[in-house]
Amino acid sequence: MSWLRRAVALILFPFVRIARPVTSRPLVLAIVAGTTAVGVTVAGVESLTWMETASFCGRCHTMTPELEAHELSTHADVECAECHVGKGIVGLARAKIGGMRQMLALIAGDYARPIPEAADAMPPPDETCGRCHNPGRERSNRLLVRSHYAEDEKNTGEQVALVLRLSDSAEQETRGIHWHVLSKVEYVGTGESVEKDKAESHAEPFTASEIQWIGVERPNGTTEQYIAKSAVEISEQAGQRAVELKANGKVARMNCYDCHNRVGHDFPLPSRAIDDAITDRRIDQSMPFIKKRGLEVVTGSYANPEEALAAIRRLQSFYHGQYPNFSLADPEKFAKTFQTLWEIYKTSTHPEMSVAAEAFPNFLGHTASAGCFRCHDGGHYKIVDGRLTGEAIPSACSTCHSFPSAGQATSLPIGSPPTSHKSRLWVFDHKMVATSADPAGQTCGGCHARSYCSNCHESGATLVKHDAMLFNHAAIIRNTGESACAYCHQKPFCARCHPNGTAAASGTTAAAKK
Repeated sequence: MSWLRRAVALILFPFVRIARPVTSRPLVLAIVAGTTAVGVTVAGVESLTWMETASFCGRCHTMTPELEAHELSTHADVECAECHVGKGIVGLARAKIGGMRQMLALIAGDYARPIPEAADAMPPPDETCGRCHNPGRERSNRLLVRSHYAEDEKNTGEQVALVLRLSDSAEQETRGIHWHVLSKVEYVGTGESVEKDKAESHAEPFTASEIQWIGVERPNGTTEQYIAKSAVEISEQAGQRAVELKANGKVARMNCYDCHNRVGHDFPLPSRAIDDAITDRRIDQSMPFIKKRGLEVVTGSYANPEEALAAIRRLQSFYHGQYPNFSLADPEKFAKTFQTLWEIYKTSTHPEMSVAAEAFPNFLGHTASAGCFRCHDGGHYKIVDGRLTGEAIPSACSTCHSFPSAGQATSLPIGSPPTSHKSRLWVFDHKMVATSADPAGQTCGGCHARSYCSNCHESGATLVKHDAMLFNHAAIIRNTGESACAYCHQKPFCARCHPNGTAAASGTTAAAKK
């Protein structure tokens, strides 16, 4: 190989002769070194900046569901690092060390499926959410209107409207929703992220699927504490039980993440996604049973996306054969309906990562999950002098929003309710007060449209004798022929007495449909 070394020497000899006198000059050497340092620094900064983007974070196949959900969220223009990396060198170092651990787990194939939510490893909200949002700012009430469609032949539509109370109101005698994070509210919860070692979790926030103890510090310095009834066996031992929960669990202060836990990576429930698509006319509402059949196909159990796509194609062929007029009248609209179903499946389900909407509950509200009802379920009672009292955390609809108005056309009373409405039994007693002969002029028609009143009067709930409901409510509702439980009550409400499920209510619903 001596000939090869000689050939290389001959080639490099001219450059060596030129380099020697140049490198002997300190000024030139300093310029070269400085240029090299600047180049390395710029390259390093650019690389670090790229590592904080969704393009980099989503390169791992395990993060595909989160990346796609992020692209559809209201924070699609926000880079990953703006929420997932804390301030300063410490925050950056912690994030990169965590990234290294995740990379090693990816290489070894030893990672969770689905990927756990990151709320337990997020920087404090004042370093993320607080950079753009101010929960203390006064906000006007917000009108919220959503459309829902029945699983019948006509896909019958219904609008549900309510007014969210975002700020304190002396007139309404309510406190704004953001009071929870502006005050000192602490809790002990249970959930996957809560079970982690407290020593490793530092002071980082987490989300809890169930909340067992709540402590509130009032502006005047007084404190109150509430405990879930299910966590107490003997009323006189409620105080001691609260001490045990705080000692054995993690006491966390309520923050933005506790409600807005999926704000950047929400996996929408297929039912709501289909409702929204029908409202946006991406799914043809006139196609018979499209809500029911579409929901069945996008929530089916498939080994991979190809199987799901094949099922959607079979449904398309079914409609093409059974209802050819839809495909012939407007082929583009017909094809768009099934393309939308495919998109809904892709955004809500990823079988390779065991990802489904139910695996990542959204705690904002209480229709898609327990959400607000983790505390406001009527089953968390105040502790006084170590004993359980009968005073529960407020759970009436008006605590956070107006009573929902439902129907094909909705109307909402915006003003302050009359004094008579403050009675807890008003929903049962109003018929004895709200008459045309009422001297105070408190008639239903003064504030409500007929459609608002029909919310209850057409549901079957008015036929139920609530004073006899405690022990025989299933039989009473079955006799009325209506599924009134599901119309007025959420699952967490029923779970106060039916912790292992609401089999009776389910049976009632089935019986009512026969």
